[in-house]
Amino acid sequence: MSATNAYKAVYAQGDPGNGIGGYDLKSSADRAFAFDYDSSGKLDHIVLYRPGTGTIWILKDENGTWSPVYAEGDPGKGIGGYDLKSSDDRVCAFDYDHSGKADHLVCYRPGTGTIWILKNLGGTFKPVYAQGDPGTGIGGYDLKSKADRCFAYDYNSCGKLDHLVLYRPGTGTIWILQNQGGKFSPVYAEGDPGAGIAGYDLKSTADRCFAFDWDGNGKLDEIVLYRPGTGTMWIVQKQGSEFKAVYAEGDPGKGIGGYNLASPADRCFAFDYDGGQKLDELVLYRPGTGTIWILQKQNGKYEPVYHQGDPGDGIGGYNLQSSADRCFCLDYRHDGNPDHLVLYRPGTGTIWIEERQF
Repeated sequence: MSATNAYKAVYAQGDPGNGIGGYDLKSSADRAFAFDYDSSGKLDHIVLYRPGTGTIWILKDENGTWSPVYAEGDPGKGIGGYDLKSSDDRVCAFDYDHSGKADHLVCYRPGTGTIWILKNLGGTFKPVYAQGDPGTGIGGYDLKSKADRCFAYDYNSCGKLDHLVLYRPGTGTIWILQNQGGKFSPVYAEGDPGAGIAGYDLKSTADRCFAFDWDGNGKLDEIVLYRPGTGTMWIVQKQGSEFKAVYAEGDPGKGIGGYNLASPADRCFAFDYDGGQKLDELVLYRPGTGTIWILQKQNGKYEPVYHQGDPGDGIGGYNLQSSADRCFCLDYRHDGNPDHLVLYRPGTGTIWIEERQF
């Protein structure tokens, strides 16, 4: 196994702790992700929000000190008119205006047809798209299932996360929407029910997806689809007008790069391990067990460049021993490299930011 001191904490709070930048992380509902607040092209801010309470904060870092550039709640009124009053609410970053910067927020409420897209105008967020609650979704996708999920994607391989992928695990449903002058329409639409994408059937309620840079071209123009607990993982790529699998394992399968994906708790996301300004590595982790692996493609095969567990000791002092643990990548140094790991434990005030040492 890898030495845990391959990573070192540049920020550490808890368990228990006081959160970060004034946000206490004391609710088990808390969620967080990296965001380009100031349209710099860098994912160097952190959005923290608490679905069901109207609470959302956006934090900036100045020389290791975190402070809010936006703070609302708890309780609060949400952001840009979106009230964040449902426990089902989810938020993600998006490039609405094709600028190459993920500087808009998509706020949506699965099961209600509600989705808003917010633009930051000098610190004030305003909707550029608003539907619901209840609403009719977006671009023909109705958002009527509580299982619906959404993320931004570079469909045209242009270096811009300016398309939205919406999918419905367990039904084979997945749509990809383009934005033309504020009007959304599908460039890919399958289901409900449907047959998934590129042979991946999306028939399990456990299925998860995200955008990824498979070929190291600096563009998040592939989609990773995986099924925790089964060893199943596919990576699909748009080739011409069709999607095809460039990696396919399962169901059942053996996972990827030695990581077996055999636990229903497994989670995965894209990461910049080597500071190359490309999200072309994979982080796979298993909350509650101390297990975390980082995989890099070497000569066409995925190999671990960091691995701990199962069971393991986590990474950089963060033990990953809680089933609530979550992780994402961040551009902590403001250099265009999202090569730091943020690990946090909702409900405890615990949050660490880890930097690679060797």
